[in-house]
Amino acid sequence: MCELKVFVLKGEMREKVMDGVVRITVQDGSVLLEGIFGESLKVEGRLTKVDIMAQTADVTAN
Repeated sequence: MCELKVFVLKGEMREKVMDGVVRITVQDGSVLLEGIFGESLKVEGRLTKVDIMAQTADVTAN
């Protein structure tokens, strides 16, 4: 399966915010992350990169 690890980028910092992400929804000024077990997390920022080979996604903070 292709669950993602999602990171938030703030300047030079890259912080992991969620593992096991199976759905990403881009909303006005934020990104909604949904996990394999139904958990969700709303992150302020914009989706800037998804790397399926590395199973990661980056959100750049506002």
